[in-house]
Amino acid sequence: MTREQSYALAFEKQRNTLSYKTAAQSQLIENLTAQNAEFAGVNSRLSALGARLAITALSSDGKALSALQSEMTDLSAKRNAILKSAGIGDIAYDCNKCQDTGYINGKICDCIHTAAKQLLINDLSSSLPLEKCRFENFDLNYYQTTDDSLGNPRKRMTQILKLCREYTISFDPHISGSLLFMGNTGLGKTHLTLAIVYELLNRGFDVIYGSSYNLFGEMETEHFKQHTNTSYTAAINCDLLVIDDLGGEFVSPYIQSLLYNVINTRDLSGKPTIINTNLTMSEIAERYTPRVASRLIKYTAKKFIGNDIRQLKAIEKQSV
Repeated sequence: MTREQSYALAFEKQRNTLSYKTAAQSQLIENLTAQNAEFAGVNSRLSALGARLAITALSSDGKALSALQSEMTDLSAKRNAILKSAGIGDIAYDCNKCQDTGYINGKICDCIHTAAKQLLINDLSSSLPLEKCRFENFDLNYYQTTDDSLGNPRKRMTQILKLCREYTISFDPHISGSLLFMGNTGLGKTHLTLAIVYELLNRGFDVIYGSSYNLFGEMETEHFKQHTNTSYTAAINCDLLVIDDLGGEFVSPYIQSLLYNVINTRDLSGKPTIINTNLTMSEIAERYTPRVASRLIKYTAKKFIGNDIRQLKAIEKQSV
């Protein structure tokens, strides 16, 4: 789901809810009109006075206008009293600020921003463990404190976690840099990128996240079968694009060209991208051409090290 789709759906749900509430109240009033002669008479008189009020206002007859306004005030009070006694109140809006219209003085209401944001989070969470992948539950205890051939895993991952937190806090789609997370599987690359995505979605940024297999597969399908470029356009225009598991997709000349165009276009427009991959830079150059590798050299690259956390957790479960 794109950001535009989430807003369209939020507005649609708001309109449907308001329409249902309005129709339900109208039905109650219609039933009361049929059952209560006094209420029907008051409504009829108010309708007639409304027409007369418009004509009188144009005649500049202040005395007559004042008398009509006074009578309408009395009748409105009587109408409200009858409605109250019948247990019919005003529409209970979900948002009293915009009265469920979604707009305040021509601007989108906060309720729509909140609903759209939650729709994006829910959509992503339906296929990914978004709620489980947070900065708070990134457990550094799974990284050993002793050095291996690549360095000290605990120290390295502590630094990377700090980088991700600071990147999220100071994120600005116009000035934030791009990140390249490299390393073997099971070292926390997806966890930390999802934590960044979760925080930024909550702050209202337009974030697109997907595996390279899904992202580029969808773009390829749209281009050749549907003759549209919706996914491609969204990917190059969003505030942050996250490409997970680069190297996990089938590589064709079209995919090579697509990847280059996406990262190059975002680079030229100053939009940040985060890429996770198990590949080395030389493998990226061989698989996607040196042109792609030359663009990724500009990214802030971090090598994840340590033991496969998935295996460590599996061993823990077996030992319980």
